[in-house]
Amino acid sequence: MASVPEISVGIVKLTFGMRFRLAQACRRYPVLARVADWIFFQGDDIMVLPRDDTVRRRDIEMNVEVPGPQDTVLPSDVLRTMIRRSQNHVIMHKCICRSSNDCQDFPHDLGCIFMGKGAANIPSSVGRPVSMEEALQHVDLCQEAGLVHIIGRNKIDSVWLNTGPKEELLTVCHCCPCCCLWKMLPELPDHMSGRMTAMPGVKVQVDSQLCVGCGSCVESKCCFVDAISIKEGCVIIDPSRCRACGRCVSVCPHGAITLTIEPDSVRAAVQRVEPLVDVTQG
Repeated sequence: MASVPEISVGIVKLTFGMRFRLAQACRRYPVLARVADWIFFQGDDIMVLPRDDTVRRRDIEMNVEVPGPQDTVLPSDVLRTMIRRSQNHVIMHKCICRSSNDCQDFPHDLGCIFMGKGAANIPSSVGRPVSMEEALQHVDLCQEAGLVHIIGRNKIDSVWLNTGPKEELLTVCHCCPCCCLWKMLPELPDHMSGRMTAMPGVKVQVDSQLCVGCGSCVESKCCFVDAISIKEGCVIIDPSRCRACGRCVSVCPHGAITLTIEPDSVRAAVQRVEPLVDVTQG
């Protein structure tokens, strides 16, 4: 007999393409939004980490304690810190978003990492328990594949995986711009979409002197929240939408878009994640 998570995987794959219409319905009908929020999003706190290779390293100072030898502090150190502290590490066999969307540009086998007591309830048919070292290697593989990390307490995962209370499951997603579940963010009501934010102390800026309005950042569809537009021959990034993932920095051929990070950003991010889920519980 199939487990609840296995049944849920089938349901997710069948309904994945409907997520935009469902998000729009929540914006249109407040009662539906309240019900969906209570079932799937209540208590969420999710943070987008920019890719390491998009950060202007000269703006980073080593001003935070993170495990392991480091020359500079990078966004992925938030993940490495939590992985080293966690007692449980489970990696999904496949990314449910990319497999549901039949992604042609990014690997399907780089699935989410789950930590916390609830991770122990994920069946072997959905994910595999791994060592700390394997989880750290998985982060490296996702960086090399060009994926963006999202970390936090995401109630929808504890629901479809049937792992128990949301406070016992920490999710680390590795997202591509074309298939991410959270592409629906602009369609959700503000009180729901506002639970996913940028990493603290991260800023994305456009140098109007360098921008030629070529449109590479728009045409590449690198922004998963549609925060980029061209106005009067120059890129405009909507700060109310931008989650500072850094993808636009990577695709700009003129170096007109930069991402900077404050010295204490990693420390602040870890302090924000720590109370969400106690990953030290076995």
